[in-house]
Amino acid sequence: MIAVETTPAGIRVTIPTGEVDPGQLDEVLSWLRLESATRRSAMSEAEADAMAETGKAQWWAENKSRFIRTDS
Repeated sequence: MIAVETTPAGIRVTIPTGEVDPGQLDEVLSWLRLESATRRSAMSEAEADAMAETGKAQWWAENKSRFIRTDS
């Protein structure tokens, strides 16, 4: 049985070992961490979009040769 306890400091969730698949639990915890980080972020959506585009452009510049042959 999963137990949830609310305290002044936060929320405590107790999950018995074997109750949830470790991989699924890891996915839920990753989502919670991401959700927490995005709520604390002062970045605007436009800034996040710009950062994503910069990252994609950088990745493409570094990996383009893996997908497009440049030898003639």
